[in-house]
Amino acid sequence: MKGEILYKNLQRIQRASMVGVDVGSDIKMLEKMVEDVRREIVDEAIRLIPRFMDIAKSIGLGMYDIDGLTGLAGELVYNKSTSYQKSIKYHGLYKAKGYDARRMKKYNHRAQRYLLILTNAILRKNSELRSPKLKDMRRVLKMVIEARKQMELAGDGAGA
Repeated sequence: MKGEILYKNLQRIQRASMVGVDVGSDIKMLEKMVEDVRREIVDEAIRLIPRFMDIAKSIGLGMYDIDGLTGLAGELVYNKSTSYQKSIKYHGLYKAKGYDARRMKKYNHRAQRYLLILTNAILRKNSELRSPKLKDMRRVLKMVIEARKQMELAGDGAGA
């Protein structure tokens, strides 16, 4: 929660600086605060989730990739299902069709946010400088689910 608020403020100040508003050293201070909060999340995940670093290594994340590890920690906490189809619906990674499409599509915004952080980190690692699409998020979600199944983290409550 704290990290989300800090990150939104950081984005607001970055947009203001793009327009030409003098923000001083606020950007550097907020970037440091966001990184510290994410580092706390990763440290807590390493302590609480068994085989967390093994899953991170199987996905291709290093120890110093704080954004990717934060996304993975949030993903493991929020997504308890090992079914790919259930996870797609839980994250809202499908196109809702029909007259009531907007009311029909219900998904967990926090889980999708952490998946987006993880997808951004993996795309940057692969030297792809673009915003993630649904197919990228689905690919990363499939990688996480497969890694969890391999590490046998599926049934023993990874986020509890």
